[in-house]
Amino acid sequence: MKWPVIIGLGIALPALGASESSPSAEEVVVIGKRHINSAPASVKQMNREAIESMPQGGDIALPKLLAATTPGIVEGPFGQTFVRGNHANIQYQIDGVQLPDSPSNTFGQSFSPRNIDHMEVITGGIPAEYGERLSAVINVVSKSGTEEPGATVGLSYGSYRTFTPNLEVSGSTKDGVFKYYLSGSYTKTDRGLDTPQPESPTQQLQGGRQAVHDAATSDNEFAKFDLIQANDTLSLIAFNSRSHYQIPNYPSSFSPTSPFFAGDFVDHWGNQGGFKYAPPATGDDQSERNRYTQLVWKHSFSADTYIQVAPYWKGSDIVIGNDLAADLTAASVIPGATASSFTEDRTTNNYGLKTDFSTHLGQSNRIKAGFQGQRSRTTGSIDVFTATATAAGSVAPTVIESKDDGTDQGEFGAVYLQDEIAASHWLRLNIGVRYDYTKFEFEDEKPQDQALQPRVGATFTVSETTRLHLFYGKLFQPAAVENLRKTFAAVAGGQLLPYDIKAEKDDYYEAGLAQVLGDQTLVVNTWYKKAKNMIDDAQLLNTSVAQPYNFKEGFAYGTEVSLAGQLTSHWSDFFNYSYEIAQGRGLSGGLFIFPSGGGPGDSYTYLDHLQMNTANAGVTYKHTGFWWTTQALYGGGLRTGANNRRSLPPHTTADTTVGYAFAKSEELTSGIKVSADILNISDDRYPITVANGFNGSHYAAGREYFVHLSKEF
Repeated sequence: MKWPVIIGLGIALPALGASESSPSAEEVVVIGKRHINSAPASVKQMNREAIESMPQGGDIALPKLLAATTPGIVEGPFGQTFVRGNHANIQYQIDGVQLPDSPSNTFGQSFSPRNIDHMEVITGGIPAEYGERLSAVINVVSKSGTEEPGATVGLSYGSYRTFTPNLEVSGSTKDGVFKYYLSGSYTKTDRGLDTPQPESPTQQLQGGRQAVHDAATSDNEFAKFDLIQANDTLSLIAFNSRSHYQIPNYPSSFSPTSPFFAGDFVDHWGNQGGFKYAPPATGDDQSERNRYTQLVWKHSFSADTYIQVAPYWKGSDIVIGNDLAADLTAASVIPGATASSFTEDRTTNNYGLKTDFSTHLGQSNRIKAGFQGQRSRTTGSIDVFTATATAAGSVAPTVIESKDDGTDQGEFGAVYLQDEIAASHWLRLNIGVRYDYTKFEFEDEKPQDQALQPRVGATFTVSETTRLHLFYGKLFQPAAVENLRKTFAAVAGGQLLPYDIKAEKDDYYEAGLAQVLGDQTLVVNTWYKKAKNMIDDAQLLNTSVAQPYNFKEGFAYGTEVSLAGQLTSHWSDFFNYSYEIAQGRGLSGGLFIFPSGGGPGDSYTYLDHLQMNTANAGVTYKHTGFWWTTQALYGGGLRTGANNRRSLPPHTTADTTVGYAFAKSEELTSGIKVSADILNISDDRYPITVANGFNGSHYAAGREYFVHLSKEF
């Protein structure tokens, strides 16, 4: 008996007894819909048909796509993604190759969902073949050339004058030896980032409708070429993405001298001192660029033995521009206030090589082994200007410049070996070990770390409709290769302390149940993480730039429930709920961020990126060329207040889309696809963060409308 396919998100459990691998994007089996293998892991899978039937379709941002469809994932402001109590640390893989980090903390997304053929999201039970960024692994298999040459031209328009033209070109030679796929898109909008202003000084539970100084533009170009021979495949992937964002301000109706900004003001959640203030005429902005190239050679020695070798390079630039005079105006209009102005121009280059080997030993063992090495180099300057007023209306008396233009270099290497064992018809094991090594090279410091990580998972087939899995593993998550301690120390007014940030080392436990219920599949996973030197981020002033620091110890645990399947031949559905707790205590790394004391205390405190209760659900109707999808998302609110003791108010939003794709047999309308979206139907402009993070606070967009039109040639 085969386990039923779940159409709604292209999710399925495998046929019992099938010989399948651990999660690996390059080996997803396609039989009707994608199948998740029997590895002892929490895995969600999605294909391009599911993405295209969602609200916003291919225009959707990848963080929103993940948060709207996957349990345990919370979307923060400006594209942040929090998974199972972790702050960032997500690993993205493009056709089996890990995508390197970008510098600082960027808004833009370098990879567009428009280029995804299918993907799997591994949030727990991560096997030994994956390392470094382990809060989740996003395995993306990109689109390849189609058998028949063709092109698709599209255009989207909607709220805040959002305008997105796009183009896809695809094809192959007649013999199928050479395939190509190219895409390009451009977006312009008047609301690029989540705004900082509430509805009014007295109404902080709802964001304002205005988007002040919040325009953004971006473009994304992607190319993939495949050369396919009998036993060899050579694939070249290259993409370029550029984004420019205005940093949003408060509207002029918010006076900096009102109680809303006063130093003795206490908001609804116990945050004292009011919101961070930027004058409405301030012209700060941020530009980003990512360029990426990877070459993948795969050679098959036989039907069940192959080697894959992949060199890659990624170059990332971030430029933050300041408006010095306007930025420092706040200090001259608010007594005792301190204002800041910030500029950055930094570039990171990453060079790496990843190799994997896989073979079967008999019918019951599949061995995988591999290594990866990467070298990173970040250069460029950071300047911070601060000013403090002595009285209202006074000219800022002092401007202190902090300049941080050191070169940050780092390298990491990893080797792994794992064995997937079909011990019997009811028991499968995944036993592996991984070794990671990191070394940073700063001007006066050369910290290094390493870890041996055994990982063991077991899957028990209780019956044809019931499956259990258990997992235990050691995880090693190093900090990013960036050292901003000069800047943080100067801004905080302390002495320059040594670099002391450490890699996070975890003991990770997971247990899960999968149960077939007719045409639905119920999945329940529970997990626990015990962390040493738990990594969190501290942001610099009111900018997006972040520097990791370490809690001495921490923990996170939670339970997730998923239900998905077919309601009828035309209706599919999914539902996800997650409950989680994440806490840390003490300070073991990043003392230079808090030179005057402060920072984490010795008592356990909630992490600021924690949302205890999260749920999402969706239903889709498809018949011939017509589709209709409605999705809903519930969040219990991120943390705020002193020591993150309080939770922001809960929120519920719903999006819907309806569309029709005309058949190619129609002469006048052949290849035309049209759809319309309504986002946040209830117009819930809820607070995402308050008095926490970049620009102080962030509010979600209200109700938005979009239309999409495309033509396939």
